[in-house]
Amino acid sequence: MDQRRITVIHATEASMAPVADAFERNWSDTELTHVLDDGLSRDRQRQPQLTEDLRRRIHTLAAYAADCGAEAILFACSAFGEAIEAAAGQMSIPVLKPNEAMFRAALDCGDAPALLVTFEPAGPAMAAEFAELADCARPSARLTTVYVPGALDALRRGDETTHNSLIAAAAGRVSDADAIMLGQFSMACANADCERATSVPVFTSPDSAVGQLRALLGGD
Repeated sequence: MDQRRITVIHATEASMAPVADAFERNWSDTELTHVLDDGLSRDRQRQPQLTEDLRRRIHTLAAYAADCGAEAILFACSAFGEAIEAAAGQMSIPVLKPNEAMFRAALDCGDAPALLVTFEPAGPAMAAEFAELADCARPSARLTTVYVPGALDALRRGDETTHNSLIAAAAGRVSDADAIMLGQFSMACANADCERATSVPVFTSPDSAVGQLRALLGGD
């Protein structure tokens, strides 16, 4: 059987390796392709809300991936949820937001999940997505969102050790959480450090998303 072609769309180069690693761990028998617009995260950071230009770019990226033969699209950028939903409604193939599968896994653990983010604009966007899902799946859930300053800058300059340490320290300071979610794909490399820093389950968006994709497309 031919490999399924999955296209992952990124807003930062830092998310590419975590996605590839997650597919290698969870669904290696795929043809994985990547599309990168590394201006998206910078442009999003300058805007308090999603602009029409950003929405149009998200749709254009999805359409390009579909034109290139993707059987499914996974967005690896966490601050564009509404735009991704709009693009998905115009595609004939599955288009997944980065975090829904991770949100569901955390909700299964209880009413008090915590979300760690290293890209500050992602926090409110992801909290809104989480609230929408929780209203249906677990209305009693209350999310704690924690921004980890300095971590993403460290990763961008190649200092993964500092990046992971800052995130793990933030995870260790979270109290009374049932689960901890690492909000961006680029944070997945901090998973092991976070698991050592806390006694609650730690979920990453790439591993959860790959599992969702595999189930959706019937991967053996």
